[in-house]
Amino acid sequence: MSEIVAVFWDFEHLHYALMLEQHGQYGMKKAIGRPQPKTVSVEAVMDYARTFGQVLHSEAFGNWHWMSRYAQPLELEQTTLVQVFPQDQYKPADVFSSMVYRVKQYVEAHEDVTSIVLVGLNDDYVKLCEDLKALGCNLHAVGADEQRNKKLQSKCDDYVSYYDLPNAPPRPDQGRKAKSGTPAEIAKYYLRVAAQQGVRMPPPQMMWIGIDIYAAFLRDFGQFNNFKELDEECYDQLRQDVPEATMTEVKKIRQVLFKCYLFRPSEDGQISFQEHIKDLEAIENCYFDLMLRRIANNLNEEVNYQALSLALTGTENSAQRLETMHKDMEDQEE
Repeated sequence: MSEIVAVFWDFEHLHYALMLEQHGQYGMKKAIGRPQPKTVSVEAVMDYARTFGQVLHSEAFGNWHWMSRYAQPLELEQTTLVQVFPQDQYKPADVFSSMVYRVKQYVEAHEDVTSIVLVGLNDDYVKLCEDLKALGCNLHAVGADEQRNKKLQSKCDDYVSYYDLPNAPPRPDQGRKAKSGTPAEIAKYYLRVAAQQGVRMPPPQMMWIGIDIYAAFLRDFGQFNNFKELDEECYDQLRQDVPEATMTEVKKIRQVLFKCYLFRPSEDGQISFQEHIKDLEAIENCYFDLMLRRIANNLNEEVNYQALSLALTGTENSAQRLETMHKDMEDQEE
């Protein structure tokens, strides 16, 4: 008996991941705020979905204001478009919450659907995958090379990188060359991987100085009533070492550390660190742990720890420390 298939796209996520692979960070930035070029072969993805059975439904989430060039192939595939408005018109829409709610709602209402194809995922979708498996769905996923995540893959019956689809266009040369070369060249590739995993950093050396500044706040952290005050103090101190630093870069430092679960919910109206954060080394370890999970765990090849150290700190001095932490992390997960 043929499977009944439903396809759900995080279209923005896949499109911009492929833009990075094809055009690099500079080329992608030039395209922001303009009608987007076609980088996704809708037909290749849908052909893949049809290998599992009859496709009953296809639904794609994104900010379609800039995606009009996809109108014809999506219409031919009878794909329902869900508009998600971005907080900033010049940035990709965050479709995660809308898509998670809709996928679960659809599956629960259509018991005849036995296979789900999810397109354009990152590790934010692990819980959704677990929930779909609990509902008895066969789960298949398509993502860009830089979106590959070991934990996400383990939750799917099948996970395919976009360029490995039978009818996908050839993988761009730029993407292949980024994984080899000097540590400095590989470090740039690692930063693109981090960006696709939701971590957008200031320049590495600036990030590393910022971590040192935050360690200095441990002594008198209670003076900050909100993140605006915290950013302003970090900005003042950062400019002593890096006069050209901007407030945007300061906010990126804080956002990266926020993803490290460095801060705890306020109990007295003031910002504070988690209780286990006692010194500079603890902050550095939280930062390295986050980036190992977002970069090293999402590569298809051996990690170049010299390049990873360059990407995270601006020097190769932390290569051995990163390698040790990564091996300990892998041992714990086995």
